[in-house]
Amino acid sequence: MYRAALCFALLLFALTTAVAAADITNVKVPKVEKHDKLYYLTLDAETPYGRGYQHGAALKYVIQKGISQWKQWINEVLGKQDTEIEIAEFIHDTDFLDGIRKHTPELYEEVQGIAKGAEVDFNTLYAYQMFDEFVVYASNKYRFGKCSGLGVHSRKDKPNLLGQNNDLPPYYDGTHAVLRINYPSGLEAIVFTWAGLLAQNGVNNRNVGVTMNIVPTAKGTEDGVPMPYIVRGILETSSSDEAVKFLKSLGGSAAPMNFIIGDGSRVVTVENTADGAKVFENFHGENWVAHTNHHLDIDLSTLDDTAVSKTVPRYRALEEMLKGKSAAVDAERAKQIFRTKPVLKNWVTDPGFPTMESIVIELAADNPRVHIAPGPPDTNRYSTFDFEKGYVGTEQK
Repeated sequence: MYRAALCFALLLFALTTAVAAADITNVKVPKVEKHDKLYYLTLDAETPYGRGYQHGAALKYVIQKGISQWKQWINEVLGKQDTEIEIAEFIHDTDFLDGIRKHTPELYEEVQGIAKGAEVDFNTLYAYQMFDEFVVYASNKYRFGKCSGLGVHSRKDKPNLLGQNNDLPPYYDGTHAVLRINYPSGLEAIVFTWAGLLAQNGVNNRNVGVTMNIVPTAKGTEDGVPMPYIVRGILETSSSDEAVKFLKSLGGSAAPMNFIIGDGSRVVTVENTADGAKVFENFHGENWVAHTNHHLDIDLSTLDDTAVSKTVPRYRALEEMLKGKSAAVDAERAKQIFRTKPVLKNWVTDPGFPTMESIVIELAADNPRVHIAPGPPDTNRYSTFDFEKGYVGTEQK
């Protein structure tokens, strides 16, 4: 009886959330380049649905592979025997759709297009977008946060920059993708993501960049907007001020998240939780910020650090490498920081949650640039992308 009721509820979900399938007869499936382990492609259709279709069709088999690996992880690591029912219950029991429709309706259409192009079930892809939200729901334990991020600004003769080690389950391995998104308005974005997902982090041609990490010591908003939609929403703004205003308009996010946001003027870190958006900048009176997986105004002596994957040692390591030294931090120095333990999580020290992606974003007004390592950066090289050349090159070993 329960399964029948749940299936009926999901049928209603699909019927009430469907958008009219756009005319995709003139939408060209883009060419996919492979640079090191990174799939690189340009999305340039006129509509959100069309851009999603390009993404899905071009990376169809990679997306299908990622979803298959995700379901296996749900079964083996989370101990959920029936993954289809677990995914269905997550959709049935959460209430993120209204927030998505209200704040990022075009991105919802884009997800519809991805599902169509990749020939995957829409409900499954909808859930697949939301790693942080899903694990909080499925595990009911805040024990998955391991990402580390930083930002520096206002250094003489150096662009502002921000970056992140994105520490995630290995089911994402082999699905690393870089999307060059060209909007009809002239907005462009270089977005790192996992094939089939809207975004993880990136930069736009207005010189706004963003990275993110979960804040397990806080709470999310039951009807909030999930992280990938927020990242893409930030990348549709024109300044850090506008991006912060967008975050504040959401009234929290679906999972408790932190976003490091920068432009040519400053870099800030913003905790977006059930308590709203709180902005932090200029740590120790200096021009840098850092964040791991605890909210910054917590008394660290009261924190059970084992519950959030050694967040304090990683934060202290970032603090040590940045305090009094941020004036000298350029892209190469940032890469060195992300290659340093305990900020680095590699296959030896943490095979369950290694650094699956490391990114450094240079906020140069004339041509923002991103450097991306498709895995732990101690054993993976950074490839560089910008708005002038697209793919620029890959580090030599």
